[in-house]
Amino acid sequence: MQKQLDLITRFLHFTTEPFDEWDWDGIELLIFLKRKIIERYSFEDLKNIFKDF
Repeated sequence: MQKQLDLITRFLHFTTEPFDEWDWDGIELLIFLKRKIIERYSFEDLKNIFKDF
C-alpha cells in the first residue's frame, strides 16, 4: 500500500491541474477541488499511468 501511495503522490506532484485534496482507498483515487470530485481514477487507470513512472 505504501508503494501505491508513493506513486500517487509522485503522480500528483507532476499534475498542473489545481486540487485541494485526494483520497485513495486501494481501489479508486478521487481528486477534490472545493469539496467536489473533479477527477476519478480506477486501479486499472492508475496501473496504466504508473507504468511510465
